[in-house]
Amino acid sequence: MANCAKLRLSHSSLCALVIGASAALAFASASKPALAQERQAAFDADCLIEPSAKVELGASVSGLVKEVFADRGDAVTAGQIVAELDSGVERTSLEVARARAENDHEVLSKRSRMEYLTKKSNRITKLAEMKAASEASRDESDSDLKQAEQELHEAELSFRMAQLELRHSEALLEQRMIRSPYDGVVIERALTAGAYLHDQAHVLTILRTDPLFVEVYLPLERLGRIQVGALAEVYPEDPVGGRLTAKVSVVDRFIDAPSATFGVRLTLDNPEGKVPAGLRCTIKFRTLVANQRHDAG
Repeated sequence: MANCAKLRLSHSSLCALVIGASAALAFASASKPALAQERQAAFDADCLIEPSAKVELGASVSGLVKEVFADRGDAVTAGQIVAELDSGVERTSLEVARARAENDHEVLSKRSRMEYLTKKSNRITKLAEMKAASEASRDESDSDLKQAEQELHEAELSFRMAQLELRHSEALLEQRMIRSPYDGVVIERALTAGAYLHDQAHVLTILRTDPLFVEVYLPLERLGRIQVGALAEVYPEDPVGGRLTAKVSVVDRFIDAPSATFGVRLTLDNPEGKVPAGLRCTIKFRTLVANQRHDAG
Protein backbone atom coordinates (compact mmCIF):
# COMPACT_ATOMS: atom_id res chain seq x y z
CA MET A 1 0.00 0.00 0.00
CA ALA A 2 2.82 2.39 0.88
CA ASN A 3 4.51 1.66 -2.41
CA CYS A 4 1.28 2.36 -4.28
CA ALA A 5 0.82 5.67 -2.46
CA LYS A 6 4.39 6.63 -3.27
CA LEU A 7 3.78 5.72 -6.90
CA ARG A 8 0.59 7.82 -7.04
CA LEU A 9 2.46 10.76 -5.41
CA SER A 10 5.32 10.50 -7.86
CA HIS A 11 2.87 10.40 -10.76
CA SER A 12 1.08 13.53 -9.48
CA SER A 13 4.38 15.38 -9.05
CA LEU A 14 5.43 14.40 -12.54
CA CYS A 15 2.16 15.70 -13.97
CA ALA A 16 2.60 18.99 -12.13
CA LEU A 17 6.12 19.36 -13.50
CA VAL A 18 4.92 18.62 -17.02
CA ILE A 19 2.10 21.16 -16.75
CA GLY A 20 4.46 23.80 -15.35
CA ALA A 21 7.01 23.22 -18.07
CA SER A 22 4.31 23.43 -20.74
CA ALA A 23 3.08 26.73 -19.32
CA ALA A 24 6.60 28.15 -19.24
CA LEU A 25 7.20 27.01 -22.81
CA ALA A 26 3.94 28.58 -23.94
CA PHE A 27 4.84 31.88 -22.23
CA ALA A 28 8.28 31.86 -23.83
CA SER A 29 6.73 31.21 -27.23
CA ALA A 30 4.28 34.06 -26.74
CA SER A 31 7.13 36.37 -25.73
CA LYS A 32 9.24 35.65 -28.81
CA PRO A 33 7.20 37.79 -31.23
CA ALA A 34 7.36 40.75 -28.83
CA LEU A 35 11.12 40.40 -28.47
CA ALA A 36 11.50 40.03 -32.21
CA GLN A 37 9.30 43.07 -32.70
CA GLU A 38 11.55 45.09 -30.40
CA ARG A 39 14.63 43.96 -32.31
CA GLN A 40 13.01 45.03 -35.55
CA ALA A 41 12.12 48.42 -34.04
CA ALA A 42 15.76 49.45 -33.56
CA PHE A 43 17.73 50.06 -36.77
CA ASP A 44 21.13 51.37 -37.78
CA ALA A 45 22.19 53.84 -40.45
CA ASP A 46 25.36 55.51 -41.66
CA CYS A 47 25.81 59.15 -40.65
CA LEU A 48 28.22 62.06 -40.76
CA ILE A 49 29.20 64.40 -37.91
CA GLU A 50 29.42 68.00 -39.12
CA PRO A 51 29.95 71.45 -37.55
CA SER A 52 26.74 73.26 -36.65
CA ALA A 53 27.98 76.46 -38.34
CA LYS A 54 30.80 77.76 -40.52
CA VAL A 55 31.70 81.42 -40.88
CA GLU A 56 34.24 83.30 -42.94
CA LEU A 57 34.96 86.02 -40.42
CA GLY A 58 35.40 89.56 -41.68
CA ALA A 59 34.67 93.04 -40.33
CA SER A 60 31.92 95.62 -40.76
CA VAL A 61 34.53 98.15 -41.95
CA SER A 62 37.51 97.99 -44.27
CA GLY A 63 41.04 98.65 -43.11
CA LEU A 64 44.60 97.51 -42.64
CA VAL A 65 45.02 94.36 -40.55
CA LYS A 66 47.07 95.26 -37.49
CA GLU A 67 47.29 91.81 -35.92
CA VAL A 68 45.74 88.34 -36.10
CA PHE A 69 45.61 86.55 -32.75
CA ALA A 70 44.47 83.09 -33.92
CA ASP A 71 45.76 80.58 -36.43
CA ARG A 72 44.66 77.34 -38.04
CA GLY A 73 43.84 74.67 -35.46
CA ASP A 74 43.32 77.10 -32.58
CA ALA A 75 40.25 76.78 -30.38
CA VAL A 76 38.40 80.06 -29.87
CA THR A 77 35.57 81.15 -27.58
CA ALA A 78 32.53 83.33 -28.22
CA GLY A 79 33.43 87.02 -28.01
CA GLN A 80 37.18 86.44 -28.18
CA ILE A 81 39.12 89.03 -30.19
CA VAL A 82 40.79 87.02 -32.96
CA ALA A 83 42.04 89.92 -35.10
CA GLU A 84 42.32 93.71 -35.02
CA LEU A 85 42.38 96.38 -37.71
CA ASP A 86 44.57 99.46 -37.42
CA SER A 87 42.78 101.73 -34.93
CA GLY A 88 45.15 104.59 -34.12
CA VAL A 89 42.69 107.32 -35.13
CA GLU A 90 39.80 105.66 -33.31
CA ARG A 91 41.80 105.26 -30.11
CA THR A 92 42.80 108.94 -30.12
CA SER A 93 39.21 110.00 -30.71
CA LEU A 94 38.14 107.77 -27.85
CA GLU A 95 40.61 109.39 -25.46
CA VAL A 96 39.33 112.86 -26.37
CA ALA A 97 35.71 111.77 -25.97
CA ARG A 98 36.44 110.14 -22.62
CA ALA A 99 38.11 113.31 -21.34
CA ARG A 100 35.04 115.35 -22.30
CA ALA A 101 32.64 112.82 -20.83
CA GLU A 102 34.47 112.83 -17.50
CA ASN A 103 34.61 116.64 -17.26
CA ASP A 104 31.55 117.73 -15.28
CA HIS A 105 33.06 120.98 -13.92
CA GLU A 106 30.82 123.14 -16.10
CA VAL A 107 27.70 121.44 -14.79
CA LEU A 108 28.82 121.77 -11.18
CA SER A 109 29.68 125.44 -11.67
CA LYS A 110 26.33 126.27 -13.28
CA ARG A 111 24.46 124.32 -10.62
CA SER A 112 26.27 126.15 -7.84
CA ARG A 113 25.49 129.53 -9.42
CA MET A 114 21.82 128.65 -9.79
CA GLU A 115 21.59 127.61 -6.13
CA TYR A 116 23.14 130.93 -5.11
CA LEU A 117 20.78 132.95 -7.31
CA THR A 118 17.79 130.96 -6.03
CA LYS A 119 18.61 131.93 -2.45
CA LYS A 120 19.25 135.52 -3.50
CA SER A 121 15.92 135.71 -5.33
CA ASN A 122 14.07 134.36 -2.29
CA ARG A 123 15.63 137.00 -0.04
CA ILE A 124 14.84 139.86 -2.42
CA THR A 125 11.26 138.61 -2.82
CA LYS A 126 10.73 138.69 0.95
CA LEU A 127 12.28 142.16 1.18
CA ALA A 128 10.09 143.39 -1.66
CA GLU A 129 7.01 142.08 0.13
CA MET A 130 8.07 144.09 3.18
CA LYS A 131 8.74 147.12 0.95
CA ALA A 132 12.44 146.88 1.87
CA ALA A 133 13.54 146.24 -1.74
CA SER A 134 12.42 147.73 -5.02
CA GLU A 135 10.45 145.87 -7.67
CA ALA A 136 13.31 146.53 -10.09
CA SER A 137 15.68 144.59 -7.83
CA ARG A 138 13.16 141.77 -7.63
CA ASP A 139 12.74 141.65 -11.42
CA GLU A 140 16.49 141.68 -11.95
CA SER A 141 16.95 138.82 -9.47
CA ASP A 142 14.26 136.74 -11.17
CA SER A 143 15.84 137.38 -14.56
CA ASP A 144 19.28 136.31 -13.31
CA LEU A 145 17.77 133.12 -11.87
CA LYS A 146 16.04 132.21 -15.14
CA GLN A 147 19.25 132.79 -17.05
CA ALA A 148 21.15 130.57 -14.59
CA GLU A 149 18.56 127.82 -15.02
CA GLN A 150 18.97 128.02 -18.79
CA GLU A 151 22.76 127.90 -18.53
CA LEU A 152 22.56 124.85 -16.23
CA HIS A 153 20.24 123.12 -18.69
CA GLU A 154 22.67 123.79 -21.54
CA ALA A 155 25.62 122.55 -19.46
CA GLU A 156 23.77 119.33 -18.58
CA LEU A 157 22.84 118.85 -22.23
CA SER A 158 26.46 119.32 -23.31
CA PHE A 159 27.56 116.82 -20.66
CA ARG A 160 24.97 114.33 -21.91
CA MET A 161 26.17 114.82 -25.48
CA ALA A 162 29.71 114.13 -24.31
CA GLN A 163 28.50 110.80 -22.87
CA LEU A 164 26.92 109.90 -26.20
CA GLU A 165 30.05 110.90 -28.09
CA LEU A 166 32.02 108.60 -25.81
CA ARG A 167 29.73 105.69 -26.62
CA HIS A 168 29.99 106.54 -30.32
CA SER A 169 33.79 106.53 -30.14
CA GLU A 170 33.75 103.21 -28.30
CA ALA A 171 31.52 101.75 -31.02
CA LEU A 172 33.87 102.99 -33.76
CA LEU A 173 36.81 101.36 -32.01
CA GLU A 174 34.84 98.14 -31.50
CA GLN A 175 34.30 97.97 -35.27
CA ARG A 176 38.05 97.55 -35.64
CA MET A 177 38.00 94.50 -33.36
CA ILE A 178 37.13 91.17 -35.00
CA ARG A 179 35.55 88.74 -32.53
CA SER A 180 34.58 85.09 -32.80
CA PRO A 181 30.77 84.77 -32.87
CA TYR A 182 30.81 81.41 -31.04
CA ASP A 183 32.96 78.68 -29.52
CA GLY A 184 34.74 76.80 -32.25
CA VAL A 185 37.96 76.01 -34.05
CA VAL A 186 39.88 77.94 -36.72
CA ILE A 187 40.33 75.98 -39.94
CA GLU A 188 41.79 78.74 -42.14
CA ARG A 189 43.80 81.93 -41.74
CA ALA A 190 43.26 83.98 -44.89
CA LEU A 191 45.06 87.25 -44.01
CA THR A 192 48.04 88.30 -41.92
CA ALA A 193 49.19 91.56 -40.36
CA GLY A 194 49.73 94.25 -42.98
CA ALA A 195 47.10 92.94 -45.40
CA TYR A 196 44.15 95.11 -46.39
CA LEU A 197 40.73 93.80 -45.43
CA HIS A 198 38.01 94.92 -47.82
CA ASP A 199 34.29 94.24 -47.63
CA GLN A 200 34.48 91.02 -49.67
CA ALA A 201 37.45 89.51 -47.84
CA HIS A 202 37.74 87.53 -44.59
CA VAL A 203 40.48 87.01 -42.05
CA LEU A 204 39.63 83.60 -40.55
CA THR A 205 37.28 80.70 -41.17
CA ILE A 206 35.78 79.29 -37.97
CA LEU A 207 33.73 76.14 -37.42
CA ARG A 208 31.24 75.91 -34.59
CA THR A 209 31.89 72.61 -32.80
CA ASP A 210 29.45 72.87 -29.90
CA PRO A 211 26.95 71.62 -30.65
CA LEU A 212 27.70 69.38 -33.62
CA PHE A 213 25.17 68.21 -36.18
CA VAL A 214 24.74 64.55 -37.09
CA GLU A 215 23.38 64.22 -40.63
CA VAL A 216 21.73 60.99 -41.76
CA TYR A 217 19.60 59.95 -44.75
CA LEU A 218 16.94 57.30 -44.21
CA PRO A 219 14.91 55.24 -46.68
CA LEU A 220 11.39 56.36 -47.49
CA GLU A 221 9.90 53.46 -45.48
CA ARG A 222 11.11 55.18 -42.27
CA LEU A 223 9.18 58.37 -43.01
CA GLY A 224 6.84 59.28 -40.15
CA ARG A 225 8.59 56.97 -37.70
CA ILE A 226 11.24 59.46 -36.54
CA GLN A 227 10.04 62.40 -34.48
CA VAL A 228 11.76 65.66 -33.48
CA GLY A 229 13.02 65.32 -29.91
CA ALA A 230 13.73 61.59 -30.17
CA LEU A 231 17.09 60.30 -28.91
CA ALA A 232 19.53 58.11 -30.81
CA GLU A 233 22.91 56.50 -30.17
CA VAL A 234 25.83 57.73 -32.25
CA TYR A 235 28.98 55.65 -32.72
CA PRO A 236 31.84 57.72 -34.24
CA GLU A 237 34.44 55.93 -36.33
CA ASP A 238 37.86 55.12 -34.91
CA PRO A 239 40.02 56.44 -33.41
CA VAL A 240 37.38 58.48 -31.56
CA GLY A 241 34.93 55.62 -31.07
CA GLY A 242 32.63 55.40 -28.09
CA ARG A 243 28.88 55.82 -27.80
CA LEU A 244 27.24 59.25 -27.75
CA THR A 245 23.65 60.42 -27.42
CA ALA A 246 22.13 62.88 -29.89
CA LYS A 247 18.65 64.40 -30.19
CA VAL A 248 16.65 64.71 -33.40
CA SER A 249 16.29 68.40 -34.25
CA VAL A 250 15.16 68.34 -37.90
CA VAL A 251 13.20 65.86 -39.99
CA ASP A 252 13.02 66.93 -43.62
CA ARG A 253 9.54 67.39 -45.07
CA PHE A 254 10.63 66.55 -48.59
CA ILE A 255 11.89 63.41 -50.28
CA ASP A 256 14.91 63.04 -52.54
CA ALA A 257 13.23 61.30 -55.47
CA PRO A 258 16.31 59.71 -57.14
CA SER A 259 17.44 58.00 -53.92
CA ALA A 260 14.00 57.69 -52.25
CA THR A 261 15.44 59.01 -48.99
CA PHE A 262 14.81 61.86 -46.60
CA GLY A 263 17.20 63.71 -44.33
CA VAL A 264 17.32 63.78 -40.54
CA ARG A 265 19.52 66.08 -38.46
CA LEU A 266 20.43 65.42 -34.84
CA THR A 267 22.10 67.76 -32.37
CA LEU A 268 25.11 66.43 -30.49
CA ASP A 269 26.44 68.37 -27.49
CA ASN A 270 30.23 68.73 -27.55
CA PRO A 271 31.12 71.17 -24.72
CA GLU A 272 34.71 70.00 -24.34
CA GLY A 273 35.36 69.75 -28.07
CA LYS A 274 36.50 66.14 -27.85
CA VAL A 275 34.59 65.08 -30.96
CA PRO A 276 36.00 66.59 -34.17
CA ALA A 277 33.75 67.56 -37.05
CA GLY A 278 33.95 65.58 -40.27
CA LEU A 279 33.82 62.09 -38.74
CA ARG A 280 31.80 59.29 -40.24
CA CYS A 281 29.59 57.44 -37.81
CA THR A 282 26.89 54.85 -37.32
CA ILE A 283 23.61 55.82 -35.70
CA LYS A 284 21.10 53.59 -33.94
CA PHE A 285 17.52 54.75 -33.50
CA ARG A 286 15.59 53.23 -30.62
CA THR A 287 12.66 55.65 -30.55
CA LEU A 288 10.32 53.19 -32.27
CA VAL A 289 10.64 50.65 -29.43
CA ALA A 290 9.10 53.09 -27.00
CA ASN A 291 6.38 54.01 -29.52
CA GLN A 292 5.38 50.38 -30.06
CA ARG A 293 5.26 49.66 -26.34
CA HIS A 294 3.07 52.71 -25.89
CA ASP A 295 0.73 51.54 -28.65
CA ALA A 296 0.57 48.09 -27.09
CA GLY A 297 -0.44 49.66 -23.80
